Amino acid sequence: MRLQESKSTVNQSPLNNLSIGFILVPDFTLIAFTGFVEVLRHAADKGDRSEQNLCTWTIMAPELAPISSSSGVEVLPWETFADPGRFDYVVVVGGLLPETPGYHMDIINYLKSAARAGVKIIGLCTGSFYMARAGLMAGKKSCVHWYHFHDFIETFPDLIPVTDEIFIEDKNMITCPGGSSVIDLALFIIERHLGKDRAIKCLRHLLLNWGRTQKNPQLPFNRELSTISDPRVRKAIFYMEQNMADPLTIASIADHIHISPRQVERLFKIHLDMTPLTYFRKIRLTYGKWLLENTSKSVTEIAYQCGFADASHFSKWFRNMFETTPVALRRESRSGEKDLFKPDSAFLLQEQ
Repeated sequence: MRLQESKSTVNQSPLNNLSIGFILVPDFTLIAFTGFVEVLRHAADKGDRSEQNLCTWTIMAPELAPISSSSGVEVLPWETFADPGRFDYVVVVGGLLPETPGYHMDIINYLKSAARAGVKIIGLCTGSFYMARAGLMAGKKSCVHWYHFHDFIETFPDLIPVTDEIFIEDKNMITCPGGSSVIDLALFIIERHLGKDRAIKCLRHLLLNWGRTQKNPQLPFNRELSTISDPRVRKAIFYMEQNMADPLTIASIADHIHISPRQVERLFKIHLDMTPLTYFRKIRLTYGKWLLENTSKSVTEIAYQCGFADASHFSKWFRNMFETTPVALRRESRSGEKDLFKPDSAFLLQEQ
């Protein structure tokens, strides 16, 4: 399948207030591109004819060959790489993660040239990986999808990944984890350049009744978290999930979410009826249970991965919580057909 927007609607009139150049990397995610460009489409025209009056966009590539998305839909670029000075933003749309040699150097070099020209760069989905590979994220926060958090820190151990927000602007770099959050980011850009009325028009035309700010956390790995409304508690739990192997303290959790340790204690009591450290141990053990049932890692490996000093310590707390031992649980889970979608599992599943 191929997807190609008509270029006949491009209008380079003086009314243009916003100009965006899209770069689609091979195997890009379609929703990250279309979600963003649909907001632009509705903001650009005063009616509903999809004319590029108030803003313009183009799709660039090193050559004019179809670019395949991760779903197999192909998009034809409109032009080869243009002078980055034409744009207010260059948007790189990522998707399936490339292997280390798989980064396309033409894209990397163009991002570098855009940064040198002072153009703001936006990374959608794994576009942040391209920005990092181009050396543009040193000392800056990168908003990455929770699923790719560990991929990011393994690939770029000196950079700062964040998964408890839906987009981040740090100097001239903006990163967004993809999915529906690209719509929120696009609305933020539209409101900044074209005004609040334009952003509201986009919401109405897209039949949306929400517009999230960048401080909204991403959806949780822990299903229980979806019922918690207080963003401070959600951010604290995200922090715990990302540091399960580390000996977190209430003080370090409080420092991460910028409130006092006493407030952390109070909020966890209100929303979860337990202390932060008790909840931290609970999610460590629940994750350990999932690892026992769905991986071949040894009990000792799982104990370390979940932040316990040794297998004995892990087993003691595991028995207290689940009334069985890790070894017995694993034996039971392997005695019959494994049900990976058990409703009592507290964790969303990642593909292995």
